[in-house]
Order: sequence, then C-alpha cells, then structure tokens
Amino acid sequence: MRYIALFLLLLNLAYFGWNLTRPAPEPAAEPQSRPLLNTGLTLLSEFEADSELQARLNALASRQCSGVSGLSTLDEANEFMAQARAAGLEAALELQGEALEPQYRLYLPPASSRSIATITLDGLAERLQQAELEIDSYLITRGLLENAIALGVYGDLSRAQDVRASVAALGYAPEIEEIPRSTGEIRVWLRHPEAERVTEAEWLDLTAERPDLSRSENLCETLVQAPQFQ
Repeated sequence: MRYIALFLLLLNLAYFGWNLTRPAPEPAAEPQSRPLLNTGLTLLSEFEADSELQARLNALASRQCSGVSGLSTLDEANEFMAQARAAGLEAALELQGEALEPQYRLYLPPASSRSIATITLDGLAERLQQAELEIDSYLITRGLLENAIALGVYGDLSRAQDVRASVAALGYAPEIEEIPRSTGEIRVWLRHPEAERVTEAEWLDLTAERPDLSRSENLCETLVQAPQFQ
C-alpha cells in the first residue's frame, strides 16, 4: 500500500508539472453578431403610413382635370384662371399648336380708381404730344389690368424697351409683359386640389357670365404635357 500511495503521489506531481509547462490555450473568439433575418414582419405604424401613402397615390391617379375651351384671348384666359384660383381651384394655361414668337405689351400699372386712371391718361397724352412721341395710349377698362394704361403691343423686345425708356423719361414707370403665342387654341386646365374632380356647381359658378365656354375631362396623369398648376 505504501508503494501504491507513493506512486499516485508521484503521478499527481508529474501531471501538475506538465500543466505548468504546456502553453496556455488561446482564448476562444467571441461569436460575431449576425444581422437579424428579415422575417417579413411590418410594424403597425409603418403599415398605416404605407396605407395612407398608397391611398393618396390612388386618389391622385383617379383625379380628373377639366380642359376649358372657348377662350378667345390670353387676357380672357388669365382672367378666367384668376377667378378659378379665387374659388379655390388650381389652374394652368396651355397654348396648343406650334409656338410663335411672343409679343410684348407696354403699360402703366393699374390705378386705384377709374378717375385717377383717367387723369393719368390725360396727363400722359399731353406730355407725349409735347415730346413729339407717337405712342398709342388708352385706358384698359376690364380684366386683370383694369384701370391700367396701355402703351402698345410690340413684336420685338428691344422696341418695347426703347419705348419704355422714352416714357420713363417723362416721369412714368411703364412695365413690359411678355405675351406668349401659338398657332392653336387657348386652353385652360382646371383641377380640384383635394376632390376627385371639379364639381358641376363649381363649373356653373365659373361660367355664369361665360356661357360659351365648354369643358372636357381627362385623367390628370394621362396628359401628354402636364401643365404647371398653380
């Protein structure tokens, strides 16, 4: 028994010495984090936002734009668009056919009243005569430029600028407006900012004094050249 105990003691000492002399094991590498798998689950808030966006896109896709025909001049079209915008609608101008060179209208800005505009016109006519300037001038009595004083329409911008300089030398401040032109008809597009289409009641209000106007409806997204609504 003594020899067996001694043998076991020596064996333990040898095992202890072997553990002291062998190299320490390298630490195990930490497992790398793996991205979460896309399970296809969607948060409720994301689903509601996507649903609202899709609903708006569907509403836009089904909106009707009304094309208005029968407007004889650009001034009439601009006046009609101003009335439509005042009623809460969006409006845009389209000149059909091939584009032509624009013209340029020279005018004095509208006065605050018809009487003041008349006095201004009389004074201007007298000064033009004294300066020996042959410029046609007259009072604009309707439209967006009501109570303004027209000083002619010119086919060349440089000519309009020369006349403006001559009138400015008399103490006035004329303005130049570019008038686009084309070979086709003038058309105005109407669109409701929120509803699917312009209602019949809204159309009747706009055309109460314009019975000759007509309209046709098209999906807004199918317009070949989308007009710039304002």
